[in-house]
Amino acid sequence: MKESEKITEQDIAQAKVKLKSMLGISPRIYVPAIYIFIIIALVFFILINPALNNPGAQLVFKGAPEAAAVYVDGAYQGNSLDGVHATPGKHQLQIQKAGFSTQTLDIAVPNRVFATILFPPKVRVPYKLMPDSALAVITPAFSNFATWSLTGRPSAMYQIPMALSESARDLSALSPSERADLATPVLAASVSMAENSSSLRDAIYSASALGAPGASPLGYIALARSAAALLAHSKNSSVALSEIVSEKEFPGMKDAAASAARQAASLSPSHPPRSGGISVGPLSFVMFAPGSITSVLTTPGGTQVPYMATTPEFGLASTEVTRAEFNRFLAQNLEWKPENRAALIAKGLADNAYLSNYDAAKSDTVPITGVSWFAAKAYCDWLSAQAPAGYEVLLPTEAMWQAASAEDAKNPTAHGVFSARAQSGPLAVGSAGRDNLGFADLYGNVWEWTSDGFRPYPWIQDNSSAFAELAATIGSKTVLGGSWANKPNAISGGIRGPVPATHASEFLGFRPALVKK
Repeated sequence: MKESEKITEQDIAQAKVKLKSMLGISPRIYVPAIYIFIIIALVFFILINPALNNPGAQLVFKGAPEAAAVYVDGAYQGNSLDGVHATPGKHQLQIQKAGFSTQTLDIAVPNRVFATILFPPKVRVPYKLMPDSALAVITPAFSNFATWSLTGRPSAMYQIPMALSESARDLSALSPSERADLATPVLAASVSMAENSSSLRDAIYSASALGAPGASPLGYIALARSAAALLAHSKNSSVALSEIVSEKEFPGMKDAAASAARQAASLSPSHPPRSGGISVGPLSFVMFAPGSITSVLTTPGGTQVPYMATTPEFGLASTEVTRAEFNRFLAQNLEWKPENRAALIAKGLADNAYLSNYDAAKSDTVPITGVSWFAAKAYCDWLSAQAPAGYEVLLPTEAMWQAASAEDAKNPTAHGVFSARAQSGPLAVGSAGRDNLGFADLYGNVWEWTSDGFRPYPWIQDNSSAFAELAATIGSKTVLGGSWANKPNAISGGIRGPVPATHASEFLGFRPALVKK
């Protein structure tokens, strides 16, 4: 490049840019106009356009319970926890939540336009839903809590929701005394279900929300007394705590649990005295007078502990219900036939395995299997019509079953049909003989349903109607006795397990109880 063609700094300093006129308009006019237009456009799209594009206001809710459903002019729009957006004008709101009264409110939403993106328009909506009853709110939450508690210890893959404590906080609209009445039953029921520290934490938080609303010092003192009395009710509470929490958190708990286990090993199960037998339909019931039963239960952690429970006057069927006996029930109760399985599943009364191998031609003395807990209960209800005056037929409680099996518990294999005797299915009732009370197959042949929801630590309880209602909602029921597929040395009197009430299995049947009303 020639020296004369090079651009110097002086050339740059002397250079000038000159805009040309556009459509005869001087740059002195159109350049400022462009800037003004850009500024106006920015102001419009920042301060005005958002309100024109999405007019109205955000409804912000404050009240109890949290996360209630919000309907605007009859249409569901969201929940009170997240809030909802409403268009300008007058609207009717309905705030709803299961177990609570519905609240209807009339509101006016403003039509503010300017600066809505900087200062979003909000309409604050206070509300207060009153529960139908405290128990009506807590009960479904406890059922959910019980289901999660039996799923095992939480991990990085899943965490247990705090369903029970959230429900307890929802009751803040009630008076402190109304909530406090539920604190001890909820604490007892939930601690008896807690198999991990997450569930135990939810149990404590829920009891605190009920017994000490607003972090009341007096409420905490009362709750602490209730908890102490609850745990002191049984020496076996140390066993539950040792399995739920770590030794680091509660040093010495393992030693206390070991002491309870040694006590259990030295006990022999006892049973109330027997009275005369009663027959109801095809079943013969061995009767027991009112009394108490001391049995040895095996906890989820494998610890054997002594457990005492009381029983009313009752009888237990000497055999499991057979195919022939269940066939007679099906003939009069067509809704429980296997061809109606889909309807039963839709109602939450069975699963796909319900009577899956049922054969009406097999009207024999082999125990009926493949029946859900609900089907077994329906059979008992049907048989109750044939019971003597003053009695009813029910599924037995765990305590009733343990009382009846006390003698056999000393040697479960003596009359038990286990894998050594049966390789492909249950045998006819009584095939292995009967014990000295006349019972057949209390151990082996098929597992047997009880009426009780499965609680890992059943000695933790509260003598109140609220506790009984909570325990009745547990979805997994206790089964006892073992089956033909178990090895003889795997089953003992303390072996118990949870099975969902809808489940049906070829290893599971039942025997009814006759109970004095």
